[in-house]
Amino acid sequence: MSTTFFQKVEPVSKKVRVVASLKEAILSGAIQSGEQIVEGKIAQQFGVGQGLIREALIELEHQGFVTRTPFSGTQVPKLGLEDAQQIFDIRICLEPLAVELAGKKATQEQLSELQELVVRAKEGAESKNLDTFFENHLAFRRKIWKLSENKYLQQALERIVTPLFALYLIRGSFNREGLLQTVIECIEHEEKIMKAFHRGNLAEAGQIARDFLVRMKDNLGSKLLPTVDKE
Repeated sequence: MSTTFFQKVEPVSKKVRVVASLKEAILSGAIQSGEQIVEGKIAQQFGVGQGLIREALIELEHQGFVTRTPFSGTQVPKLGLEDAQQIFDIRICLEPLAVELAGKKATQEQLSELQELVVRAKEGAESKNLDTFFENHLAFRRKIWKLSENKYLQQALERIVTPLFALYLIRGSFNREGLLQTVIECIEHEEKIMKAFHRGNLAEAGQIARDFLVRMKDNLGSKLLPTVDKE
């Protein structure tokens, strides 16, 4: 990554601005999938300390935009069609379980919080604002995972699913029109899960999640994911 992409930032809200700038570089393709991110070089371009860059990358890792591997550094995830299919195979097995466990343990207050995330995601979908939609859609999934109260299940889903959500947002990595067509279906299935929760029908909620994920996997080669990168 020899080209300079970034300008020096002012002291105010440095971390927030660095995170936003790095995310935009990833979304625009200035930093490409599979590319190594060198903290020292990025810090020099921004004119900030390397520690702040490390904090920003940790935040981006939580959002799924980068992966950090011990002794290997940080890079933008590089996922192709086969990777996404394998991720969905795991999701189809694990995520319905998380839904059923969450429905069993969730309080009325927590159900209200889940419902609010569905409402916000729907607002993003209706305005075709993919950032807003995915932010709240992923927050809904994460809350479900957390409410399952199974830390191993939560960790597994966090590790495999979050990079997939980030990939959908990376410019040029998906069929945008096809993706927009599936967004409403995402909202509809979340609303059905919430109705099943309120009825106390946990098996139905899990089946709704499973059926949705199977349909999404079927859409990978057409609507959701892109042309597979060829080495």
